[in-house]
Amino acid sequence: MKKRKLFGLILLLILLSGLVLGWILSKNYVKSVAFHKVVIKIEDSDKQGLTSQEQVKKEADQFLSKSSDSSVFRIDAFLLETSLEAMPYVKEAQVYWNMDSNLVIEVINKSVLAIAYGTEHNFFISKKMEVLEQPNGKWLDLPVITGTSDSLALSNAGRILNRICSIIGKESIAQLALDSSTLEIVPRAYQHVVKAHTDERMEHELQKLAAYYAAHTEKELKDIKRIDLRFKNQVVTKSR
Repeated sequence: MKKRKLFGLILLLILLSGLVLGWILSKNYVKSVAFHKVVIKIEDSDKQGLTSQEQVKKEADQFLSKSSDSSVFRIDAFLLETSLEAMPYVKEAQVYWNMDSNLVIEVINKSVLAIAYGTEHNFFISKKMEVLEQPNGKWLDLPVITGTSDSLALSNAGRILNRICSIIGKESIAQLALDSSTLEIVPRAYQHVVKAHTDERMEHELQKLAAYYAAHTEKELKDIKRIDLRFKNQVVTKSR
């Protein structure tokens, strides 16, 4: 009986020793595991290139330079993700390390639907209606919004543009100008100006425009200088 108790005690001590040793080794492993390199992946569904590998790497390098060491487990991935998502054109960021001991940064870019000309700066309007300053030297083939300057008006202009695009198509619009009651559309394919209301009448007027385009040939449309949709049940045009 005593031998059994002694054997059990020895076995228990061996198990406890193993646990302590495992804890010490794992602690040392955590301290020593360092990542070999930073791997950056950018998802850019519209291929607009508004956030580059270089920009992400610079932001990550600045963050990592403030870390006390390069241990994988000492890097606050959440804080790094937050830092990356604070970049103007980053929609979402994820940071993790893989089995090759590489720190992986995955970034999803925001997409923009228009460029707005301002007095001092130009702005991109995102698909979420954010008004973001245009990066230096970055030009995209997008509809241009004019006639508004403050952020709220620009965001509202983006929503109006979205509604227009849903009826006559994004590829059809070169420019959109707005004032308090009237919008002016310049199509890409034709050298004419389309006028419509900005209130609840706009949608019906744009449907009239879509029907008018469908009923006329390209040659006929190219001869038009102005289309006014603001008359009830009429499309008033002026030829060149």
